[in-house]
Amino acid sequence: MVLFSSARATLALLCLPLGAFAQNARNLCRSGESVLFSCTLQDSKQIVSLCGAPDAPPYTSVTYRFGTKAHVRLTHTAAAANHSHFSATVSPASPRASVQQVWFADRGTRYILTACDGGDCATRGGLIVLKNQRPLLTRSCRKDPPSDQPWFSRQALPFSSDKNISSTDLIRAEEYDNRIELLYSPHQQ
Repeated sequence: MVLFSSARATLALLCLPLGAFAQNARNLCRSGESVLFSCTLQDSKQIVSLCGAPDAPPYTSVTYRFGTKAHVRLTHTAAAANHSHFSATVSPASPRASVQQVWFADRGTRYILTACDGGDCATRGGLIVLKNQRPLLTRSCRKDPPSDQPWFSRQALPFSSDKNISSTDLIRAEEYDNRIELLYSPHQQ
């Protein structure tokens, strides 16, 4: 009987719309937005999220939020109306892994979300903050919260080629050295 109840509960969860997870999971996305990336940072209660609105492409805005559910400390929104955008690139991390990155810059500070794809990455995702190429913050995503999404949504960011990194003009392909070795050093692989 318990097995049957668990199976029904699992089936009920699978039938929920994706937006229901966005509202209940540990992320800073709002109702009507989809989670493009989100994780709780290691040794912290801080959450970093990248959210797309509306909740499915084509997105009219992409928003970065950093903080807690009670207090968002930093927000950056890219939209056609404000002529802002995020940048994205992929860098090799080891022979079998690559690090996907999405970032924005504000007054000489670059905020970089990262996700490792493939291989045996010691760090699945994280946040790097650089001021004039010097690290202000380098933090991995926690490994324990099951509701975190320390990877980029394949629907919005397929990262399939240099020309097809993103499904929105609000995130544009750009080559740049984001110092990923701060989170993904070769000895960690």
